[in-house]
Amino acid sequence: MLTVRELTKRYGDTTAVDALTFDVRPGRVTGFLGPNGAGKSTAVRLLLGLDRPTSGSALVNGRRYTDLPRPEREVGALLDGGAAHPGRSARAHLLALVRATGLPRRRVDEVLGTVGLTDVADRRVGGFSLGMRQRLGIAAALLGDPGVLVFDEPVNGLDIDGVRWVRRLMRDLADEGRTVFVSSHLMSEMQQIADRLVVVGGGRLVADAPMAELIDAWSHARTVVRTPDPGPLTAWLRDRGVPGRRVDVEQGPDGELRIQGARPEEVGDAAHGAGARVHALYREEASLEQAYLELTEGTARHTASGSGGTRGADAAPGGNGGEKTEEYR
Repeated sequence: MLTVRELTKRYGDTTAVDALTFDVRPGRVTGFLGPNGAGKSTAVRLLLGLDRPTSGSALVNGRRYTDLPRPEREVGALLDGGAAHPGRSARAHLLALVRATGLPRRRVDEVLGTVGLTDVADRRVGGFSLGMRQRLGIAAALLGDPGVLVFDEPVNGLDIDGVRWVRRLMRDLADEGRTVFVSSHLMSEMQQIADRLVVVGGGRLVADAPMAELIDAWSHARTVVRTPDPGPLTAWLRDRGVPGRRVDVEQGPDGELRIQGARPEEVGDAAHGAGARVHALYREEASLEQAYLELTEGTARHTASGSGGTRGADAAPGGNGGEKTEEYR
């Protein structure tokens, strides 16, 4: 389990992470989202002991990462799939890690098989594609068979088969009771992988909720009903609505009504009460992207102002994209 409480990190005048509080619990995949500059990478670095918080705490299984007696057996992480030395083979890279940590050598062949790199295990990493390097990074994260796994952009560079493999892997790891924390910019992938989302913007917590609940609340997806009796149904919905929620009804062509604030089953019940016939009733497809854009509107630290001459979204303030970028992203 990951526990973050009032976590704050400042770099000079820049507050990268501002009083973040959330939990990442075992048995589910928790997605970590936010615009460039939101503080995601900084929060992950603080969790993994790569940086010290200004205040607050970031704990792995109730302890700071630096206080874990055998951290490789408790938490595995993929932060940079290109971290392996290009002159080493995949097998040599993993062997170096098990020698450094005291893990059993058999784990090398086991994780190579898990990530599908057995056939290229003795090839130099420098000749690997981006997707193969990502697989090797995931293999390194799995070496200690940890209960907590942190992945930053795990599908980066993977082809469609690789992406589907990562989806299954994340699901399998969570179903085994592990804590799985995944940061990504790919909304479509996150919508398919995550059970719960932690969303940050400007260093602050924006949302912490189950995926379905967040999408339903923020995507503004509507219920659509086609009826030859739009008048009675509209009047019923506007007069009685849904307890605890505001219901907005927009008239479309051919008796179609677009309804915000009521689910299909609630609209069906309203139609029954109003004596309105229903020829079609469905929910518009809701997307995480819609909800995310609504949630994070105005929180991005860096936005492009047009073509040419603008600083890249990941560049550090006052610099040209140097190492400070990772510290406050």
